[in-house]
Amino acid sequence: MSLEKQLSKFSNKFILKRPSEDTRQYVYRILSTLILNMVLMPGQRMNEQELASLMNVSRTPLHDTFPKLSRNRLVDIIPMKGAFVSKVNKKGIKDSIWLNEHLCVSIIHGIFISDAKKSELDILHEILSQLEYNYIHGDFLRASRSLGQFFNHLFILGGDFEKLWRSLYEYEADLFRLYSLALKNPILSKRIYKTLYALTDALINRDNDLACHIFSKHMEDVLNMTDIIISEEPNLFIDVIA
Repeated sequence: MSLEKQLSKFSNKFILKRPSEDTRQYVYRILSTLILNMVLMPGQRMNEQELASLMNVSRTPLHDTFPKLSRNRLVDIIPMKGAFVSKVNKKGIKDSIWLNEHLCVSIIHGIFISDAKKSELDILHEILSQLEYNYIHGDFLRASRSLGQFFNHLFILGGDFEKLWRSLYEYEADLFRLYSLALKNPILSKRIYKTLYALTDALINRDNDLACHIFSKHMEDVLNMTDIIISEEPNLFIDVIA
């Protein structure tokens, strides 16, 4: 399947340039979104001509964006061959899980300290309902983005963590690409949103200890999911940073 045909069903969903973006910012946002949500798959060649056509831009800003994608470990640039989507790094997943286990305890405590309103916490339920709806209807791109929105809102509720989230989302690219793969699996996807529903209920019920316990167990489960997905699609992963 050509890249243009592969991406055509997504063109009306998010490939719109924002007024605040210049062309390079726009290209970076679209390409990073396609990579993080596993529309562009690990090891896939970045076809400049087809991608430029999809976004209605010249190849110059597209080509200029590859070094930044490479610095953020989303793309591998191979001399004389081109740019390829980086494979998912198993070590990167483990590092992200360790970081989340420690960081999210602080975020959950922040939610209780700030005494977040129930209406603000209910937004988490709404996001998860949208995630489940998108999954049921086979819209894995939006399902994956809903998961990102869930964690983003969790960071916002935790206090002054929103700026940190913006940096972490790309730093934890390996983890979020694993999530995108897991959401395509009916058993694993159910485990994910069932656990996050339970986490949200614990937050609404002001049960700090239970919320921390649920999230910690979720991270353990994600680590187990890693081995399951690697066994199914080993060609999408590497073990260490090259």
